[in-house]
Parts: sequence; structure tokens; C-alpha cells
Amino acid sequence: MLLRAEEQQIYYEISMSIGTGLEYRKMLKDCLGKYLRKLNLSAGCLLRTIERVDGAIELEPFYQLPKKAAANRAIHIVNTFLQRSYDPQGLGDLKKELPFSHSTMDEEYAYFFSLPDFGILVLVKSGGPLDEHTINALAALNAKLANALNACLQKEALVESEHRLAEANERLAEFDADKLSFIQYISHELNTPLNWIGSLNMMESKSLSPENARYLDFVRKGFSRISTLAQLASSYFEEARQKRRGEMQQLDLRELESALQATLMPKLVSKELTLIFEGDWEGYLVADKEGLVFVLQVILENAVNFSAWEQSIRISFERADDKGTFSVTDRGVGIEAEDLRKVFKPCQMPEHKRSEGGYGFSLPRVNLICEANEWSLSVKSEGQGRGSCFSLSL
Repeated sequence: MLLRAEEQQIYYEISMSIGTGLEYRKMLKDCLGKYLRKLNLSAGCLLRTIERVDGAIELEPFYQLPKKAAANRAIHIVNTFLQRSYDPQGLGDLKKELPFSHSTMDEEYAYFFSLPDFGILVLVKSGGPLDEHTINALAALNAKLANALNACLQKEALVESEHRLAEANERLAEFDADKLSFIQYISHELNTPLNWIGSLNMMESKSLSPENARYLDFVRKGFSRISTLAQLASSYFEEARQKRRGEMQQLDLRELESALQATLMPKLVSKELTLIFEGDWEGYLVADKEGLVFVLQVILENAVNFSAWEQSIRISFERADDKGTFSVTDRGVGIEAEDLRKVFKPCQMPEHKRSEGGYGFSLPRVNLICEANEWSLSVKSEGQGRGSCFSLSL
């Protein structure tokens, strides 16, 4: 019989082998090996609980010493004494009995211990049983072992998840590169037939019959639209590839206000719209001046295009320390919930939801500029006919 001090030393050595790292195989080889050597055991195995899709719970062999199943008595006893799977009630009843022991005719004793939130530990001893004190003392060690195993598995799952994410990002990057190459290829290949079609512009309509002149007008309109689309698509995907940040400059807010007002004035007058500036437009900003002006112009032009006659459009600027937020609010046609993300993506908005004659590249280009400058751009709308509000935070 072990002395108290010797017993404590055994528990200490087993405890120190648990949680020594996040690679569970190495830890279990050391830990279960100490269980067997220090407690004079002949075999051991861990069973992990795995829930199946049908609700049944399997007791899956997870680790064992000795490694060979044929030489491991713990595996033999498990296969004889336990079911391979249980329903939740049956597993609950089994756990209530833990720890328990099972003896054979050959002075061999198998002990079944709980590994909380993990499964069951089975230890086999030959030549005599473990004493009751040892069985009770192992509960704390087994709880520590279960916690260490769960931590190892969480780490392994995280590493696997990061690996899958890296692979997915790599595939996405390849897809984006292929997409860009395709767009550039199509844009290039369109140049030759477009040049052929463009040669029709040299024809004099007055030399044609009225019917042929009308056909020529259709061709010219088609040529103009396809040419513009090819140019916009090529420019957009090249900008998406580069994601180049603009030059940082000091910007006078009052000059920005005047420039926006002047640029939009013809469209505002044509629809009898009112542009209202709100907030703090005094002072200066340091930002990508060219990019910021383009972004605000596009957002305001969209507000004008989708507003009904005689309405008002509001643009506000609010400061917060060294940052600022522009907001553009209109009372126009609004944006449906399923389209709130699509408006910033190319080739996703159907023609009937774009401005008349538009190609759907303006807001996606705006989004590229915001991403390059690490600005935050968002849009809110309560739905069709309820207007929209674009917010740009620098």
C-alpha cells in the first residue's frame, strides 16, 4: 500500500503531464502513459461522445495505450460491456453510474471514469483492484484532462478553419484575377469590331434613304453605348486591382460646398430641386481631395436622378475630433432591402433600377475609392418610395 506522500507524488506527476501543450496526441501519449505506469495499470482508452444527425450519441474510440487494439484489453472490455451508441436518455443514465468498475474471471478490473463534456476514460488493472480512495482522487485529474482535451480540439478546429479560410481566400483571389483578365480580354477584343462599327460614323446620313438613315442612327447609338460600357468596365476592374489611394490634400469645406452646388446646378434647375447644406461647413479637411469630390458628386447626382420634381436633397457634414461624416438624404424612389448591398457592386443592379441610360458603375467606383482610403460608406432606406440616406465617414 502506498504511503500518503507517495500517493500525492503520483497524482502530482500525472497532473503535470496534463495540458502541457495544444497537440493532444503528444499530451495523451505522455499523460495516459503516466496513468498506466504510476498506477500499475495494463491498458487504457478514451472514448469521445459524438452526436449523430439522427440524435443518437456514439462512443467513438479516441486514443488508446497500448496502441494496437489486439493488445489493448480496455478496447476489448469496452466492445463487450458498452454499446456503440446511446440515445440521450441512455447516455445520461450511463453517466450517472460513473465512476464504476467491471471485473473479469482473471483478476482483471476495468474502471470507467467520466471525462466531463468530452466522454469516458477506461482504465484496466490486473492482479488486484484500485482502492476506493484512488478512484475518488482521479476525478479531479480526469476533469483537468477533459478540459485540456477540449482546449486542444478547439485549437485544432481553429487552425483547420484558418486553413480553409486561407484556401478560400486564395481561390477567391484567383477568381478575381480570372474575372479581371476576362474583362480586360473582352474589352480588348471588342475594340476591333467596335472600330469597324465606328467607321459607319463617317457615312453621311443625307446620302442615305430615310429608312437606312434611321438604321444608321440605331447603329451609332449602339456603338456609343457598347464603347462606353467597355471603357467603364475596363477602368473599374483596373481600379479594383490597384486599389490606389489618392493624394492627401487640404480641402476648404466652403470651396467644396460651392463646387458641389455649381456642378449640380443644371440638373437641380431642370427638376426644380433644392439642395440644402446643413451642419458645419467651416474650416478645412485633409483628405484625398479628388476622390472625396468624386464620391460626393456621384452620391448627389444619384439623389438628383432618383428624386421627383420639386423635392429637396440635404447634405450635411458633422465633425468628431479629427474625423467627419457626410450624409446625403433624399426623398426619392428609395432602395429595396435586397438591393442595399447590390448598389455598391458592379453588374448586379438590373436596368430598370438604374438611372436612365446608366451603366451601374458609378457607386461601385465610389466604393472602390472609399475602400482605398479606408472610409466607411453605407446606405439606409426604408424601402420603395421612402427615400434614402448615404453616409460617408472619413
